[in-house]
Amino acid sequence: MRKSFAMIYTISFILFISFVMVFVIKISSYSPRIMKDLTLYTQGKILLYDAKELSKYFLYQAYLEGKECLNEYNFEYNNIKIRIDYAYPLGECKEYKLIENDANAKSIIAVNISVLLNGNKAVNEEVFLQKSFFVYSKLD
Repeated sequence: MRKSFAMIYTISFILFISFVMVFVIKISSYSPRIMKDLTLYTQGKILLYDAKELSKYFLYQAYLEGKECLNEYNFEYNNIKIRIDYAYPLGECKEYKLIENDANAKSIIAVNISVLLNGNKAVNEEVFLQKSFFVYSKLD
């Protein structure tokens, strides 16, 4: 009888040790993922930092090309997808022409910038950031 208890205690001890080892391995492999996510988040925040100037730049480039307005602008930078959406509260943009509902339709533009990092991976691994603001043009 004593030998059977010793065998049961030995098996339970081995099971406990194996559980602890698996748990330690799981915990140690989770740290690099946190660092990777933090790195991607920091990259996205850096891109959003000067988003206002970037959106003004694309509006100016559209103006130089003879376009009165933009609905959206999409581009990719180092496998990071960036989308800039423009909305005109006092007007409407159709085919790069501004249809004015008010005399000051060009005076205010609502901008929403979305940044998608690691988008080609699984849903839990992608990082999505966005920023919204208003751009006020100079009134002469």
